[in-house]
Amino acid sequence: MERCAIGLVGWGTVGGGVVEILARDRALFHDRCGLDLQLKTIVTKTPSRRRDQAATGARVSDRLEDLTGDPEIRTVIHLVGGIDEATRICRALLEAGKNVITANKAMLAMRGDELFALAAAKGVCIAFEAAVAGGIPVIAALRDGLVANHIDGIAAILNGTCNFILTSMESRGVGYAEALAEAQRLGYAEADPTLDVDGTDTAHKLAILARIAFNGRIPLTGIRVEGIQSITFDDIRSARTMGARIKLLAVAQRRDQGLELRVAPTLVPLDHPLASVNANFNGIVIQGSAVKTLLLVGPGAGALPTASAVLADLVDVVTGRYQFTASRFRFFRSDADVPLVPEAEELTSSYARFTVPDRAGVLAGIASTLGNHGVSVLSVYQGAPDPSGSAVIEATTHPQRGGAFLSAIEAIDRAGLTIKPTVVLRRL
Repeated sequence: MERCAIGLVGWGTVGGGVVEILARDRALFHDRCGLDLQLKTIVTKTPSRRRDQAATGARVSDRLEDLTGDPEIRTVIHLVGGIDEATRICRALLEAGKNVITANKAMLAMRGDELFALAAAKGVCIAFEAAVAGGIPVIAALRDGLVANHIDGIAAILNGTCNFILTSMESRGVGYAEALAEAQRLGYAEADPTLDVDGTDTAHKLAILARIAFNGRIPLTGIRVEGIQSITFDDIRSARTMGARIKLLAVAQRRDQGLELRVAPTLVPLDHPLASVNANFNGIVIQGSAVKTLLLVGPGAGALPTASAVLADLVDVVTGRYQFTASRFRFFRSDADVPLVPEAEELTSSYARFTVPDRAGVLAGIASTLGNHGVSVLSVYQGAPDPSGSAVIEATTHPQRGGAFLSAIEAIDRAGLTIKPTVVLRRL
């Protein structure tokens, strides 16, 4: 039986899940892997967690040096959030010759190049299955299971908070604010949900997936990001009349001229597999040259699902399997920039909701402006005016270059044909 001394830095929600599984299922690792995984030292800034020391069997400390200076600990689980402090800690662990297992997607998306370069220089590795989609093994699928495939596209629901809010809006018939409040009450949304609802969290995860799938550098600035804050129940209801459901999608699509990358609320047809991924679940559809379509669905967050991914990496690292794989693949070590398709050249179908004054000529003005910009309209619907004297016009388009459509929308809003900024959704 091989004894492996493990370190942990960060004892929050996911750290608690790691501690729980290691304490509860130690025999499982014995039987499956021949490993005696012993959590030797936990570093945390939360002194109150010291009372749990007896239950873990680990030493609890607030000094990072108790990990970096311990030669017996060769692998450290890094569960620190944020960017600057998390990067400092990760760098210190790598400098000390420790393998690092992390769940921090923001750190990897923004500082991954420098950290992976340092790991290579020190002869250690960084494993990060838990950084994307919680308990869904999508990193392993792209890295190992789909190695024989050219990846043509990824469409994914990667944020459980947004998915819960949109699902709640539809199922309960409520607006965004009420659905967000429910998500916060149930613990599915942070007190400050900005990074979730504005699409930033999803963009970080998409950047990581795209690095692996398309083998090159993906700058965050190359991902066009829109959140769900402007989505109304009227949009949800309109989507259903069109046989679709609104989801916040991360999309990476290979085109002849490069890669399209975006995070945006998207109309997903009801017969598409992602349309039935509801509540706080995540779902990922991968298009591969050999497998064609692959669907992965599961819990994208939470203590135990994310800890499951962390511990899968741990087993790979302590057995040496991960180092063997990572040394031969170039994710986060490629010098090549992936060519990106400009937004104006993206080929997509779109939906627009115009809030307009209830007066003659508005619909004709919108139709004329769309036509003047070369936008081919698929359907138009005008609702009855409300007591305030405004009305809603909804339009969908045939597939076309995004630049023409967005220019038309800007012209319509500038011309005073609308009384609120026009809401635009893409169609999958």
